[in-house]
Amino acid sequence: MARIELNGFDDLCEAFNRISDIPDSITEEALEGMAKVAEEKIRQQGESMGVRDPESDVHILDKLKRKKPTITPEGGYSVITFAGKRRRGQKETRNAEIAFVNEYGSRKMKARPFIGTAMSKNERQITQPGIDTVGNWIESEFKK
Repeated sequence: MARIELNGFDDLCEAFNRISDIPDSITEEALEGMAKVAEEKIRQQGESMGVRDPESDVHILDKLKRKKPTITPEGGYSVITFAGKRRRGQKETRNAEIAFVNEYGSRKMKARPFIGTAMSKNERQITQPGIDTVGNWIESEFKK
């Protein structure tokens, strides 16, 4: 009868235990890096789809804002929003509302889904900073 002997599982289990609880600071750094790329890709996609209003001095694409990442039990998220408001005559409209109407359309305007397109078209570029940050942290944990 053949006998198989496996060694090193204790070390492997210990290594997995060390990397199973990623510190919040690493998660925040990963989320911030991904949000920074996403913000730029959303801006670029909006420009290429004609979202910019040529009659406006300050546009929603100029008002993109990343909020501080939020850590959750599942990992976390980072919100990218359109800050501020636009006034035309007596009417004031939030930039987030203008972005929503551009993204999904209205009865009077065809949708220009610049946010969804940017996120799906650039998925790899957006996630890469997170992959790099967490990957570097994991490598440092395995060296301990």
